[in-house]
Amino acid sequence: MPGNRRIYLDNAATTPPLPAVVAAMANAQTAWFGNPSSLHAYGPPARKALDDARDFLRGTLGAARLVFTSGGSEADYLGIIGSAAVRAPGRVLMARSDHPALLQCATLLGRYRHHTTALPVTEHGDLAPETLFDALGPDVRAVALLHGHNELGTLCQLHELVELVRRVAPEAHIHVDLVQTYGKLPFDFDTFDVDSVAVSGHKFHGPRGAGFLALSSTAELAPLQLAGGQEEGLRGGTENVAGAVGLAVAAEHVLSHHARTATHTRELAALVFAQVQQAMPDAQRLGHAERALPHILSLRIPGANGHSLLLRCDARGVAFSTGSACHGAPDATKKAPSNHVLAAIGLDQQQAREVVRLSFSELVTRDDAELAADILIEEALRLRASAPPARSSTEPQGSRSR
Repeated sequence: MPGNRRIYLDNAATTPPLPAVVAAMANAQTAWFGNPSSLHAYGPPARKALDDARDFLRGTLGAARLVFTSGGSEADYLGIIGSAAVRAPGRVLMARSDHPALLQCATLLGRYRHHTTALPVTEHGDLAPETLFDALGPDVRAVALLHGHNELGTLCQLHELVELVRRVAPEAHIHVDLVQTYGKLPFDFDTFDVDSVAVSGHKFHGPRGAGFLALSSTAELAPLQLAGGQEEGLRGGTENVAGAVGLAVAAEHVLSHHARTATHTRELAALVFAQVQQAMPDAQRLGHAERALPHILSLRIPGANGHSLLLRCDARGVAFSTGSACHGAPDATKKAPSNHVLAAIGLDQQQAREVVRLSFSELVTRDDAELAADILIEEALRLRASAPPARSSTEPQGSRSR
């Protein structure tokens, strides 16, 4: 690319931290390096910085309490497993297409004698209210919901799902993974009758390794990490003051600009898809057409291997992904693992290999998007030209054209 220009379109995996976040964290590391639990003069300033960040972040969601964590995955674990640990053995419900941070709770839940049920999803990757209703019962101890899908961009029908749980299993803890939606769409505990939500800083231009679990006034949890009993006994370990400060600075920025950013990223996603579909009419956009995160574009381009397309475009300065970064890095010595999300929505292995995910942020310009689309199209057409003949079926299983 001219001038070694690079275009970053993997913001659903991680976002670049804002300069103001980096500066605030650097200041916190030097100005408030004391242990917040120390009684001497170095402790109280660190404690105040930590508490100020906590109060601000708690207020952004109207939460009663807030526990700082190492990120969204730990917050999911604490919300789901911590709530199940204080309840009698029963069932915990989630969706087959959920993020690994939710699905991998099953192992630890089993230690508390809870049974995890991963429910089937719609072709858009979300949990249908009728599917949840059929699975609910008085033995359900917790329900985990992914508000905005990290790979497909689909928004779940949160109001309807929560209402069903409250009606059929009123004692169940409702946990929501808010990792992809915090700072992008409005959310507060007064509007959504849930018990806990998980947030990760690096998804909204904040620090990596910092996140939080926000709680309602009635949420009951058992700690998973006692250590020194910090965070009101719910998460032991010396607090990450700089991380908390960085979270607050990032949150203030994105919440102040979320409407404008949502419009901007939605337009970029639509622009890229329009260009791709004009060049390749059989290209498909996955996920729900209306209930969708503004910044995620999940594309299937028949005849173009997504992994090869990623590498070719990256060599030309355009970065995106083929799915969630939390699936783990590929091992060149082993066969690539199947994508559980794409399998859950009905794509076979060949179709799943033709899917790429582009995700945008306020830092991506229209020129960036147009140039990235041009490069993506050029490389996809080259791959299609060199691909073996397509199978004869006129409508492949799992196609989601719209």
